[in-house]
Amino acid sequence: MWPPSQNGEPMTSQPTRTTSLLSPLTLRTDLPREVATDYWANQHAAKVIKLPNLQEYNQRLLSTTDHGYWPATPAVGTAIPEDFRVDGFAEIRFSSVPSILATSLHSREVMLDEQNVFGRVLGQITAPGGGRWWTDGFDDAVGHHTALLVRRRQGVRGPSFRKFVHDKLGCALLSAGVKDLRTYTFLPYTALVNNSPGVAHDYPAQHRYHGVVLFGTDHRAAVDELFEHAAIIAVVEQQHTAVSAVHAYTVERTVPVIRTGTRS
Repeated sequence: MWPPSQNGEPMTSQPTRTTSLLSPLTLRTDLPREVATDYWANQHAAKVIKLPNLQEYNQRLLSTTDHGYWPATPAVGTAIPEDFRVDGFAEIRFSSVPSILATSLHSREVMLDEQNVFGRVLGQITAPGGGRWWTDGFDDAVGHHTALLVRRRQGVRGPSFRKFVHDKLGCALLSAGVKDLRTYTFLPYTALVNNSPGVAHDYPAQHRYHGVVLFGTDHRAAVDELFEHAAIIAVVEQQHTAVSAVHAYTVERTVPVIRTGTRS
């Protein structure tokens, strides 16, 4: 049986599968943070919104101070490295992998604009249906969002990693009562997705992420309370079997530019 949903009732259907692109990014360090984040949310978003085939586009800005709070276990890193911190990521939903390729034919303006705000962009694509939406759409009412950036342990096969992220970590969080839950696992990183000029796309193996988990809670303190839930304790005890790092960030701000096909 599926784990309980947010209202405590058992889930009666599987989560919605999505085909998505997530781009962990860093902002330019020679611009004030407020200038860069404003440009991303306005001028850059105005260019992205003109692209075809986007079913959803969220900008997730991550906290510079509230991070690294996922429970650590031996051989699993949870502290955010100073030399490879992520400032945020774009979360884009497509109808299919071919639609991603079709969109890329129209993306020149967006690619050229990335140098105006970003220092590094690391676009990562899921396999067809490689994302899971455990709840319905973007929930504005959720008071706090957390992003988990997950690194696969070397030697662990892809299917085992995906099973851990979706079926173990995702299900554990759902059992613990989180809201707005999404889990993503990625295809191997390729420079073909990352060809914008004037922006770094280097992604060293020791810093590479292979999955992202997003979840909401009513408030920040509720995240710490999750760590006392039996399902979370159990999955944390198992995490070393599939991952080498789980880097938790508070989502400081989400800008839902396109929501399930409706452009704001």
